[in-house]
Amino acid sequence: MQIFIFLTCACCGILSGVVYDVLYIARCAVCGIHKQAYTVKDRIFTAACDILYCLVFAAAFVFISVMFDFCGLRVYMFIGCVVGALLYLKSFHIFVAFSVKKVYNKITSKKK
Repeated sequence: MQIFIFLTCACCGILSGVVYDVLYIARCAVCGIHKQAYTVKDRIFTAACDILYCLVFAAAFVFISVMFDFCGLRVYMFIGCVVGALLYLKSFHIFVAFSVKKVYNKITSKKK
């Protein structure tokens, strides 16, 4: 049963990566990709995106825990979520970030 719970938590972590990418695309569309040029408004938007990500991730974890009737919080559940998120960020997120950067650069070069 512990393997199933670990894999389920890893899938929850991977799904959190998808949510992160949606918010990453929104942040790049609103604030741009150059963090050095962020204004106060951009930093507030980034903080709001980060808080929203944490809330969605926590809600998804609680939903999955209740849906599969996990008995309590264990360390391996947390590790499974982190491993899943890291797997996503080190694999598919690279392609998303590259694509966002290319599209952003094309859009900004046409404005000039």
